[in-house]
Amino acid sequence: MSKNQQQEGAFKKDLRKIDIWSLALGAIIGWGCFVMPGTSFLPKAGPIGSILGLMLGAVIMCIICFSYGYMIRKFPLSGGEFVYADTAFGKKHAFICGWFIVLAYWSLIPLNSTALAMISRYILPGSPLQIGYLYTIAGWDVYLGEIALAYAFIIGLGIVNMRGVKSAGWFQTLVAVALFASVMFALIGVLLTKPDFNNLKPFFLEGQSKFSSVLAVLAFAPYCFVGFDCIPQAAEEYSFSHKAALGLMVGAILVGGIIYSAVVFITSVVNPWAPMLASNPDWATGEMVMKAIGYIGVFFIGIAMFCAVVSGMNGFYIASSRLLYSMAYADALPKRFAHLTPQGTPKNSILFMMLLALIAPWFGRQVLAWIVDMTCVGAAMGFTYTCASAAKVAKRDGDKAQMWISILGVAVSSIFLIITFVPGMPGFLSIPSFIILGIWAAIGIVFYLSIRKRYIYGQWQGISVEQILYTKMKEDGKM
Repeated sequence: MSKNQQQEGAFKKDLRKIDIWSLALGAIIGWGCFVMPGTSFLPKAGPIGSILGLMLGAVIMCIICFSYGYMIRKFPLSGGEFVYADTAFGKKHAFICGWFIVLAYWSLIPLNSTALAMISRYILPGSPLQIGYLYTIAGWDVYLGEIALAYAFIIGLGIVNMRGVKSAGWFQTLVAVALFASVMFALIGVLLTKPDFNNLKPFFLEGQSKFSSVLAVLAFAPYCFVGFDCIPQAAEEYSFSHKAALGLMVGAILVGGIIYSAVVFITSVVNPWAPMLASNPDWATGEMVMKAIGYIGVFFIGIAMFCAVVSGMNGFYIASSRLLYSMAYADALPKRFAHLTPQGTPKNSILFMMLLALIAPWFGRQVLAWIVDMTCVGAAMGFTYTCASAAKVAKRDGDKAQMWISILGVAVSSIFLIITFVPGMPGFLSIPSFIILGIWAAIGIVFYLSIRKRYIYGQWQGISVEQILYTKMKEDGKM
């Protein structure tokens, strides 16, 4: 990689604390927050079981956050888990970790784009976007109108990110604040109707223990709270001390848990929740909001869903492009992804993610859902590697308190990873997801073998990713 290419651009320190907090919150809260209470949480745990499971999941994620905060302070570099895994375990582990996280981050961009069509189907029966019927894949009807909508947002948000992180940060903050405000408006509106709190009974799912109810929702924690780990990917772009990253991550996770819990409460308090679910509503949350406060409430829930979708797309554009940049600079991916524009953006990485995302809507939402099921695998793998890396670094540096916190994080993260492969567990992957996971792993093996000489034995032989990226920062005049 030539010195001239390395100096073509440098990351700009344009992200404020509110931008970083919004980056995490927007990535944590997706459209599923507004659908899963009726499809997954209440049927498995009841209202109180769901809320306890979600908030316990948030607390556990905060434990994992301590390892992320520690590693961000130690290694304030873009690339996050990829850098951490290399620092502690070497290039092979770094490639494995980065390869699966790339899939997790990328898949959430097109999935969120197709969720816009889902929102229109929920809020506008007979949606005007359902025009130009093309075909049906895995039970999902694909319409040209819905693909056009997905394209508009994939391209639009890609352009916003290519303009620079400052624009992306401002956009993320605006949308995340609107998301939180819309949910709070719906919650206050429902409370003002003075609902009967007896509607929350039974508090837990009948026929199973309280512990089992809580555990059933806790298993969704990696899926529900994936996104806070976007924060380390932009570590070179903070306009503030890296010590603040931990507090921002914890704050985003706890607010995310409150939003999830608020939507569960809204869905279960308006009418007795068990008979309501037995009536098989198309969208339980929307129907309960409509019943309580009318279309104005549904409008604000729709705004919240829209904000959740676009903030998630924007957040994962930022995270995935920085990860690709770091992997490319370390020769784990083609060098063109390591190019930065004068605006400090990894334009080629963003453009690649955009073009890849434009292919996905043609396969229908169900196929995308199979891919996104593996988000839990990629996220849990990233959590495990980060906690294990933090434990190793802390032991080396004599920080015993951090070492034991990180070991606890390894245990929790490993459980999240294991339950995706255990039959009968809520996070168990479907057969199509296992097939796609196998294909992605096989592609990774072939790709790794093709770049192995350059990656392991090339110009960076014997040099860690950490040292490589610090060299880059020095050349850019940032150290």
